[in-house]
Parts: sequence; structure tokens; C-alpha cells
Amino acid sequence: MGSRSDDARRLLLWDGILRRAEVEGADAGVRHACEVARDVLAADGVVLYEAVDPVTAEPVATVGDGAARLAEAEITVGEGPALDAIAEEYPVLVHDVDAVERFVRWPAFAPQALVGGVRAVSAFPVVMGAVVVGCLEVHHRAPVDLGADRIVDGLLLADAALALMLHGAPRAPGADPVLARWVTVRQAADAVAVQLGCDPATGLLRLRAHAYSTDRRLGDVAEDVAAWRLLFAPEADAQSERGPG
Repeated sequence: MGSRSDDARRLLLWDGILRRAEVEGADAGVRHACEVARDVLAADGVVLYEAVDPVTAEPVATVGDGAARLAEAEITVGEGPALDAIAEEYPVLVHDVDAVERFVRWPAFAPQALVGGVRAVSAFPVVMGAVVVGCLEVHHRAPVDLGADRIVDGLLLADAALALMLHGAPRAPGADPVLARWVTVRQAADAVAVQLGCDPATGLLRLRAHAYSTDRRLGDVAEDVAAWRLLFAPEADAQSERGPG
């Protein structure tokens, strides 16, 4: 696709973002970019992640049933298309999650995706200069090959998401359940770090490990920590952690 048609497509996508914001009487924000991505890419769910470090990210906007849950699962197990796209700085296109090679590459994520009803995932890195600062991840409930035009749209929407992350409407955690949930996760990671005498990154790792080993959502575990229903001790064995049940 030539540069002129790319520019025209970029303008069309931005027009869709601005129109959605106008209908709501709000300034354009990252959620509007996710909504356009869902429509343009005929997706069932969309997640916009912000990279925390080269191996960790957290969602800043989700659209579609089940998108937030799958994003939480991907971060909990520490593997999947979004995290690979951030690490590899290149789009990761999964036409069918239920393929043998996907279970080899993502033995923990692939089953979670299938349980959540997701069969195809496309992840487009959000790039600022030479640095990957996030990822736009798109979910489909059936196997799908996006094709060249939709891949270009995904990359252009990732660029739009970057602009909105930097200059769009401010994201108020109290008004957005996705943001509020991840504020709780960060606070819980800090609390675990204090309990264990470690750094917050290790606190988050222990939080994720507990969620994975108990087959619970990361946000639910974080809420237990915040409410003092779950405490962590320095030893990593099961007897050193006190929680529900």
C-alpha cells in the first residue's frame, strides 16, 4: 500500500475516533481507539497495554466481553502475543490459537485463551521512536487471517493509540473499572513487597505466582491483599501464605 493511501487511511481512522468521542461529548481517548479497532478489524475484543518494563505490561483500556479477563490472564502467566510484541518490537499475528505450535510457544496462555472463547489474537506494538511503550491486542472468537490491509490498519491504530496515550483525554482510575482494578494490583504488589522485604517488581511476581497457582484472577488476589485477607511471608511455600480457604 503506497504512502498516499496510508495517509488517507490514517485520516479515516482518526475521523472514526473523533466521531465516537464527539457522540459522547468527550475528548478523544484511548478507549475510542480501541472501539474503532474493534469495528475496523471486525474483532470481538480489544486491549491496549502500556509497557511497564521489557517483560511486564498492564491494560489501560479494554473493549468487548472477556477482553479484560484475557488481558489479566496474559499478564498473570507472563506470556502471550502482547508481551511478545512488546519484547520483539514486531506484530505478532496468531491466526488460530488452537494450533500445536501455539501450545508449544505459550503453554500457559493458549489454554486460557481457548477457555475464554478466543481463537485468534493479533498484537501490534505501540512504538515511540525506537522504544516500544505498549501494545494494541485484538481478539477474535474464530480463526482469522487479517490480511495485508487490516494489518496496516492495526499498525495505524497503534500509532493513534500512542498519540492518545500521550495527549488524549486523561484517564481517571475512579471512573474506569479497568484502571481501578490495576491501581489495586499495583498497590497490592507494593504491599507484598513490604511484607517480603523485596522490590515492587518481585512483589508483583509473587502476586502473579499466587494467582496462577490458585487459579484465580490477579485482580481478585490483589483485592484480598488490599483488604488484608491475604498475607505473604518470606518463605515461598504454600504454608507461609495465609488467605481465603
